[in-house]
Formats: sequence, structure tokens, C-alpha cells
Amino acid sequence: MRKVTKSHALAINKLMLPLICTVAHPQYVCEDADMGYYNMLVGDIAHNVSALSVFNTTLDAEVLHNNIMRQDTSPREHFYTVLKYIEDNALINANRFCCS
Repeated sequence: MRKVTKSHALAINKLMLPLICTVAHPQYVCEDADMGYYNMLVGDIAHNVSALSVFNTTLDAEVLHNNIMRQDTSPREHFYTVLKYIEDNALINANRFCCS
């Protein structure tokens, strides 16, 4: 497991911020959606903003990886490139890897 460098942190932010902005992309918003659906999207956005904020403070890639992995399938898959980046750069222990 390598230490998260400034370069890694910038790369993770460059991957994750645009993905956060697309959680509520029009393809996920439908005409007959109810408030429960929108609240779910808002919760997913808030969760990931908070996770990225914690990461930016601590530079703990394992905590960020865990926070993404704790989500439902759809938002977790939405952030697959972030998970893959963390794993490809060995920023967490290999026994924590989830991407193939």
C-alpha cells in the first residue's frame, strides 16, 4: 500500500467531482419519479460529497474506498473509476480490492 500523494489526491478529485455532478443526470431523472426517488439521489450526492471532503482532509484512500463501497449498487457502480484508480495505484491493501 502506497501513501497518497498530492498527484493521487488531485487525480481522485478530477475523477470523482464530475461523477458527483452526474449522479442526478437527466438519464436518471424520469417523468414519473416521486419525492422518494429524488431524496435518494440527494442522499447519494451528499454521501459522496462528504466522502470526498473527508478524503481531501485526511488523504485516507481506504476510507474513501470503503465509503463508496458501502453504497447501493447503482451509486457504487457510478464511482467504479474512482475505486479502480485507488486499486490500480495500490493506495489500499490488495485484500480490500473489489474491481477486476
